[in-house]
This record gives sequence, C-alpha cells and structure tokens, in this order.
Amino acid sequence: MKLEVLDYRDGVLRVRIDGLDDLWILSMLVSKGDVIKARTTRDVSIGDEKRRIPMTLAIRVEKTEFQPFTNRLRIHGIVVEGPDRFGVKGSHHTISVGVGDEIVIQKVSWDPKLVEEILKIVRPLNILLVAVDFDEYAIALLQLQGMKIIDSENVSLPLSDESFEVAEKELVSELTRKIVDSAHRYGVEAVVIASPGSLKNKIRDAVVLLDSKIRIFLDTVANGGYAGLQELLNRDVLSSIIRDTAIAKASEVIDEFDRLLVKDINMVAYGMDSVSLAAELGAVKKLAIVDEMLSSFDETRYKVEKMLRDVVNKGGDMVIVPSNTPVGQRIKMLGGVIAILRYPLELDFLGNQ
Repeated sequence: MKLEVLDYRDGVLRVRIDGLDDLWILSMLVSKGDVIKARTTRDVSIGDEKRRIPMTLAIRVEKTEFQPFTNRLRIHGIVVEGPDRFGVKGSHHTISVGVGDEIVIQKVSWDPKLVEEILKIVRPLNILLVAVDFDEYAIALLQLQGMKIIDSENVSLPLSDESFEVAEKELVSELTRKIVDSAHRYGVEAVVIASPGSLKNKIRDAVVLLDSKIRIFLDTVANGGYAGLQELLNRDVLSSIIRDTAIAKASEVIDEFDRLLVKDINMVAYGMDSVSLAAELGAVKKLAIVDEMLSSFDETRYKVEKMLRDVVNKGGDMVIVPSNTPVGQRIKMLGGVIAILRYPLELDFLGNQ
C-alpha cells in the first residue's frame, strides 16, 4: 500500500492498493462518515436507454463489506460529489476497490498518530531482502519509508563442475556471513532469501547454523540483484511476513496476559469496557485486538477508535491480529481485546464509580 497525506489539517489521504492484504488494511482505515473519492462506474439514463459509464464520484461512507481472501472491498455510501449532468448527488452508490486502484479518503475523525500506528502494525517494518543467482546478488533493507540496498555485487562462477562447487560454497559462505551480520546490525524482524533453483535453500541452511533465531522466508525469483529485489516486492511472501509478525506479537501479549492473570489479575484487562477505562487512565502498556473490532460500523467502532487513540497517545503498544487465527480466536473469546497494564487497577471497582 502506498499512502500519502494530502492535507494534515483536514485528514485527506491518497491510498493506492498494491496487494490483497492492503484491502484488509483499508477496511480498518475507513470509518462511517468518511468521504471516499474514486473512479467508478454507474448506470445512468441517456435518452431512452441506460448505460454504465465511468465517472469520478465521492461518497459519504455508510458501511463496507470485506471478506478475507477475496479480491475486492465494497464501500457503500451516499454520493456527495459527482457530474451534475447525471443527477447522482444524494443517491446510493457502491465503490468497489481492488488491487491497483487508487482512492482519496477524507477522514471524519482524523488522528495522524493512530493511522501511523495502524500502518506500522500491518505492514513490514524492518525486513532484510536477499536476491541472488550465479551472476549477482543484492541485499536490501525494507522499512516503512521504502527499500535501501545495503550490499550488491556481480559474481562469476566457473563452468567446470569441480571449480563450480568450490565457488558456490564460497558464495554461500560469503552471503551467509553478510546476511547474519546485517540481520544483527539492523535488528530485522525477518529475512527473505530469493533465488532461482535451490541456491536459496543452501543459504538458508547455512544461516540457520550460524543463528537459528533469525526468521527466514524463502521465495523464487527469476534473477538475482536489483531486478530480483523488485520482483520480490510483488510476491506473496511479504504478505505472509505481515501476518506471521502480527500473530507472533499477539501471542507474546496473550502469554504474558495468562501469566499475570494467575499472578495478579489487577495487572490485566479484557473486554471493551475494562480496556477502554484502563486506556483512558493511561494504564495500558500493551494491547492486542482482533481486526473485526476495527471493521464494524456500529457504535463499537467509535469506542474502539477512542480506546486506541488513548493507548497510542499515552505511549502504549498495540497489535492488530486476524480474528480467523488461533490467537485471534482466543482474544475474541475474551471480548476481542486484551491489555497488559503498567500498574495494578481494580477495574471492577473503578467502573462502578
């Protein structure tokens, strides 16, 4: 996803959807009352016949429809801006958003810090990308601000079998050392190694021998070097990292939650009412919430957004986890949101005051 803030004062964002997971992100960014402007099509009467023609419309959002693993997000609302000659203002319309589409959002309630935190949670923050073949390799750091190449080199392996094996081992050894050193230096969350053929597997095995704690993902690309990195940016493996990272972070929160639940129940909170109260008091240290809580368009959505603003603006950490995962189901059973507190609170007593 590419997101650009066009107007900080009024909360106007331009969003481009680059992958299917971006639709999930967009479903959490769009709220009831927001104005969405996009290129769309609509049936209009021209003389005695109806035609479906392309036009740019702006609608005030009433609800969205998003099903995980589908390729469209449907945004329903009332037209507030459109071509006057077609008389579409005030009528209902649905904008269907898919990969490659670009829309402009004017937020009804704008908190730049909360939007930034949501994007940090659901997008890869700090990932090492490696694209290698027998001609060249490149190592890059992928962060929110973009991709930065930190090492690249042309290589030339001999054609004879014996010399080739020796040179291949040297290439694997050199890359392994550079990958481990870079992973430690930059504190990356994961490493993605991509190559044609089985070269990536050999490098992965060597990295694991040096440091088994590094999270490694493999993918196949046609080329090494910069071209391979560009190819890798459009692959599904990055979506897997996004999902796995959110699940891993939420699992850590729920493990700590379970320990404190036994040791000191006043150091945790769960369910909207209790966590909202703790957030308002600035007591939330860590929060885990299922994505469904951010996708609703009822009164709960406004309470959730206020709760998250309180957490973010008072220095708390949060993670959004897909509800259709084991850890997401567990959090859902606890009311959809759990929190680790900075200090003990008797929330039942405070809630009755």
